[in-house]
Amino acid sequence: MSTIARLSLPAFEVLWEDLRAGAAIPYPFDITQHGTTLDERARVRNDVHADLERRGLARRGRPEPELEDALRLLATPDTSITVMGMLDVAREDLVRALVAARGRYVVLAVQGTEGVQLDLIKEAGLAQAAVRVLPPRPPGPGRPVTVPAAALQAQTNQSGIRQNVRTAGNDDVRALREMLSGPITGTGHFTAHPHGTAVTWIDTPRGRYASMGTDWLTVAPADHTGLVRRISQALAPQAR
Repeated sequence: MSTIARLSLPAFEVLWEDLRAGAAIPYPFDITQHGTTLDERARVRNDVHADLERRGLARRGRPEPELEDALRLLATPDTSITVMGMLDVAREDLVRALVAARGRYVVLAVQGTEGVQLDLIKEAGLAQAAVRVLPPRPPGPGRPVTVPAAALQAQTNQSGIRQNVRTAGNDDVRALREMLSGPITGTGHFTAHPHGTAVTWIDTPRGRYASMGTDWLTVAPADHTGLVRRISQALAPQAR
């Protein structure tokens, strides 16, 4: 993996507009336009271009080819994975990321509080790149279970989850209740496109779990390898 660029939020949205890369900045990024008046907008644009040229990321008002190609890939990938969730629920540590691919060309974009980092992924596939945005965690104790979706809401409201779990009585639901008996420390989802299939991760003090499905969910202990396997399944054509 090699870094293409670290862009401020104004730089990302100015370049996106300059390149007419897409109708809107893609989900899950949350980047608003900087500058409310024409004068403010012109000043923001000039500052962005000056900074990019000073850093060797643009020339004569145009981004360097590697940066331009990466932004265009984010707009029109053949396949992609969006990552959205909380790395740490207590601290409200939000993660927003997009992995985009066309053939063997893969770019990972991660939005932080100050900007967006673009990395070229050379030695890993789409699923591996997506999982890298999470801190490593061991798989939690327990076994794979299949439960109604109502038994596990895709949210971090633990009281709600526990209430739903207690309403059912089969062995798998009881096993799920035991696996999620501690507080949920992190949660979110990977969504594979173009199929739209989602894989949810759930972190607890004892380890990580992965959930996949629609009306019925399969929930299982999962480390990085387990998440990669499930996301790869979500990318497969039969996942539709």
